[in-house]
Amino acid sequence: MTTTMPDLDDPAFLVGDRAEAYRALRDEAPVLRIGASEDEVWLVSRHEDVQAVVRTTSARVQPPGQDAPGWMPEGPARRRLRANLVQTDRPIHTRLRGVVGALFTARQSDLLRAAAAAEVAAELDALSAGGVVDAVELAARVPRGVLRLLIGMPDEDWAPLLATQLEFLAIFSHFPLAPEQQARLDEVTQSYFDYFDDLLGRLTEPPELVRRLLAAEEAGELSHDEVLSVMHTVLDAGFETTRTSITNVVELFATVPGLLGGVASDPTLVVGMVEETLRLRAPVQVVTRILTEDHAASDGTVLPAGARVLALVGAANLDERVFADPTAPDLRRENAARHLSFGGGLHHCLGAPLARVQLQETVAAVARRYERVELAGFPARHPSLIFPSLHTLPVRFVPVS
Repeated sequence: MTTTMPDLDDPAFLVGDRAEAYRALRDEAPVLRIGASEDEVWLVSRHEDVQAVVRTTSARVQPPGQDAPGWMPEGPARRRLRANLVQTDRPIHTRLRGVVGALFTARQSDLLRAAAAAEVAAELDALSAGGVVDAVELAARVPRGVLRLLIGMPDEDWAPLLATQLEFLAIFSHFPLAPEQQARLDEVTQSYFDYFDDLLGRLTEPPELVRRLLAAEEAGELSHDEVLSVMHTVLDAGFETTRTSITNVVELFATVPGLLGGVASDPTLVVGMVEETLRLRAPVQVVTRILTEDHAASDGTVLPAGARVLALVGAANLDERVFADPTAPDLRRENAARHLSFGGGLHHCLGAPLARVQLQETVAAVARRYERVELAGFPARHPSLIFPSLHTLPVRFVPVS
């Protein structure tokens, strides 16, 4: 049988509709080994396998005995990675999560709902009736209200700070960076260290999250690098995936007939719209784990201890073995929340409840205010295996008459 194997470097795959390539992998090669020797990786694409890999508590993010990829040189990016919740293993990950975890429960996140709703309302109020707007730029501003309360970042710092955010995402690369890419990543990372160090000096009344971090540093529980890194992680995760998912909501409203009207006629479907958007358009398409034990996959393949596994979250979310008619949004889908867009296990996304709050408030506000969302140009995505976010989405919001 010939496998329709996507070229992971092909821009047409990276920016296009991946559904058919993902289906072929699930059906024909649900566990696929690619590369050779030290570059070897295993792709898993079925929901059952991706879920098992991300939930396996024995798997690691970094190679055994290491706190960063062997190819990454000493420098700001490696310092930042060593203190990053997303890219650290136990016991460091447990310690970092323990300091701030209580602030990101569903209950605590719901307390920020009013701030999220106010920011969405302010952004929609500012839109000119019938004018063309880039939904990406709109979505990029929505998280400000919540992040203002969490880390105290003033609005005037927002735009210049996010100008380099996409470049920073290279820190999540599964493969070695070219020397010039690594140099730029180090430069960008150092600028974030410098910014958050400066911000701490300017905060006369730090928010609770920042107070917790500073108290933990004073108690010797966190290093200064870790304080700065957690602040940046809150910005990074709170902005990037939320912006991406809000943009994806707008894209679906603009391209799927009846979707916006369905939510408008039945506000109880707001939650379903959010979960289906996360399922259909996972903001993070791939996560990596390194196995420390042999692992049997659903097709009987045994992945050996030491295997580096690329878990294709985007493919798992479209698995017809779990989701009926998986490529079509179904706002009443009973198991929509079984998507894996927030990961799982030890590294389940800490900010998932807060992301849901912001997305729900955005969906609800758009459904109340607008009769239609119309494409006003061609959407374009970043050619990224992991973060294929839209970088432009021209639309018109047509108000309810």
